Amino acid sequence: MGDIGQTFVETVVTLVVVALAALVAIPSLGGAVRSAALRGVTERIRMQMLRARAEAMRTGKATALVFDYEQGGGWTCTIVMDGDGDGVRREDLDAGRDLALESIFQMKENKAGLGILTMVRVPDPSGHGWLGGDLGDPVRAGSGNIMTFTPEGTSSSGTLYFTDGKTNMRALRVFGITARMRALAWRVGWDRWQLAGL
Repeated sequence: MGDIGQTFVETVVTLVVVALAALVAIPSLGGAVRSAALRGVTERIRMQMLRARAEAMRTGKATALVFDYEQGGGWTCTIVMDGDGDGVRREDLDAGRDLALESIFQMKENKAGLGILTMVRVPDPSGHGWLGGDLGDPVRAGSGNIMTFTPEGTSSSGTLYFTDGKTNMRALRVFGITARMRALAWRVGWDRWQLAGL
């Protein structure tokens, strides 16, 4: 009988230790899930940019990512090809002169998507001061939130900002003349952005 009582006490102590370890691990697990979702949505858009650039070079027609914000629905993105030789423009898309190549998709994955943290000051990725402008607009890609890739392989310059809505952000920067892309990461408490792997 003594062995059974001792085994029961050991089992209860083990269960308590496991439960405490789980309670400690849950917040970090949530952070890991948010980080993975943030990386995933950034990579998804980077792949769409590569696709648009390849399509522009293959067809000889400007191809763009067109971003829109829908109240209550979040950000969406459509790949659009110039249909009338004057570049991708919203009025041409609305009139059917520019062709949507891919259906619109939502820019959220597990609560990660396009956005800028607003409860803290975010450093400017250029290294000078704080991120300014309209903090409700994470698409900094020229007028009309259109990022265009040309048949020559160049692009419009711009930066897209992504957040997990809690403490982490990513920036995907595109440099026009080369269409080179660079991913940066930042989290609350950091004084500057850092290069991020995709």
